Amino acid sequence: MNINSLLNKKFTCSSCNREHFIPTQAVVTQKNAISNLPSFIERLLPEKNPSILILSDDITYEIAGKKCEKILKEIGAITSLVLKPKGREKVHADEKYITELPEAAPNAQAILTVGTGSVTDIGKYSAHRLKIPVISFPTAPSMNAYTSNVAAFLSHGLKVTVPVTPARGVIADIDILAESPIELIKSGFADSLAKSFANADWRISSMLTGETFCLLPYQIASKAEKKYITKGKELISHDRDSIVGLLEGLHLGGFSMVLAGASSPASGGEHLISHFLDMYAHKHGKNVYAYHGLQVGLGVEISSGIYEKLKDLSLKDVQTMLSKRHIDYDREIAKLFPDDVTLITNEFKKKLPIINKWKEELSSLWPRMQKEAFPLANSHEKMKQCFTEAACPTRFKDIGVSPDLAKQAIQSARYIRGRFTVLDIADELGILQTSLERYTHTFD
Repeated sequence: MNINSLLNKKFTCSSCNREHFIPTQAVVTQKNAISNLPSFIERLLPEKNPSILILSDDITYEIAGKKCEKILKEIGAITSLVLKPKGREKVHADEKYITELPEAAPNAQAILTVGTGSVTDIGKYSAHRLKIPVISFPTAPSMNAYTSNVAAFLSHGLKVTVPVTPARGVIADIDILAESPIELIKSGFADSLAKSFANADWRISSMLTGETFCLLPYQIASKAEKKYITKGKELISHDRDSIVGLLEGLHLGGFSMVLAGASSPASGGEHLISHFLDMYAHKHGKNVYAYHGLQVGLGVEISSGIYEKLKDLSLKDVQTMLSKRHIDYDREIAKLFPDDVTLITNEFKKKLPIINKWKEELSSLWPRMQKEAFPLANSHEKMKQCFTEAACPTRFKDIGVSPDLAKQAIQSARYIRGRFTVLDIADELGILQTSLERYTHTFD
C-alpha cells in the first residue's frame, strides 16, 4: 500500500471494514528540502501572508530554526519562539512550556515545529488547543510523533498521552537528517521496534474491551520496517538511504496511530517503562536518563522476554500460576508510589475491570491469545540482535539507571496507565518477579 495515496482521503479498510481518514495532506523527505519550505507551506495554508509561529529549542534553532525563520519571511509574518531548558540540561515535553506559545504569538495562524520529540509534542498539543494547523520539520529520525495523532508530556508529574490533530504536513531535509546526532538515530530505530509488541498488547486488550482491532497499522509498519530493521550498522554510519528508510518507517508508525484512533499500534507495555523513568527523573530533579526511544528499547527487551515466556505456557500452567498469586493492589501502589497514591490509584482503577475479566474468561481467552496475539511479537533473540547491530543500549546501566531503579521501573510501570498490556499479564502470573533474573543482563 502506498500510504501517500491515502493522505487527506477517506477509505474503507479491508482489514476492519471501518472508514479510515488520515488528515495529513503532504509528507516530503528530500535533499535541500528546507529551501522548498515556503512553497510547501503555501500549499498547505489557505491564508495569504500567514502569521506563523516557528517553535524550536535552543539546539534545533541553530540546526534549522534560524534558517527556517529567514527563508519564511518572504511569505508571511514570522515569530520565533525558542524554548530554553527549565531546571534541566535540555528542553523536555512538559506542560510548563505550553503556556509560552499563545503568549509568544497570540494571532498565529499556524505553528511550524522545528525539532524532535519534545518540540513536536509541545507544538502539536498547543496547535490543537488553539485550533490552528501544525506543520512539522523534523531535525532527526528520532521518534514517530511527526505524523501521529497523540502528544506525550508530563502533567502534574504523570506522563500522559493525549489525542491531538495530526500535522497538516511534514517536510524533512535529508542533509539535516544525515547529520543527526547518532543517539537520536539510535533512538528512532529502537522506538520503531516497539511496533510488534504494541500490536500484540493491543490485540489482547481488544479481546477484553471489545475495542476494534485493525491489522492494517501492523501491516503497513511491518512493510516499512523491512527497509531498515537489518540496517543497524548502516544507520550508525549515517547511511542516507537507511536513514530515509527509518524516517519512512517512523512516519508510518505515526500514521498507524491515526488509523487506530489511539497510540495502541505503536505504544504498549514497553513504553510504560520509558514513561516511568521520565516520571522518576522529573520527580527527583534529574535529567532524563536517555532519549525516549532508547528507553523504549530497554522496555522492548523486557516485553520481548515476557512474550517469549508466555508462548511456552499452557492454559493449565497459567491457571496454576494465577491460583498461587494474589496482589493487594492498594498496598502495592502505596509501596511503589508513596507520594502519589491517589493519582496512581485513580489511573490504575481504569483497567481493574479488564484485569478481572481476563482472569474470569481465561479458559477461552488464552487459546485466542496464543493464536492471534503472541505471533505478532518479534522474538527476544531477534530484538537483541537488532539492538546490538545498531549499538543501542541493552542494559539499564548503559543509560545510567541503577539495578534497583531498573527493577522498580519494571515492577511499577503497569500502574501508571489505565491500559492493559503484557506487563499486567506478567505481574498477575508472577513472571515479573520470578523472571527478573532472566533480565539480569539489563541491570548489571
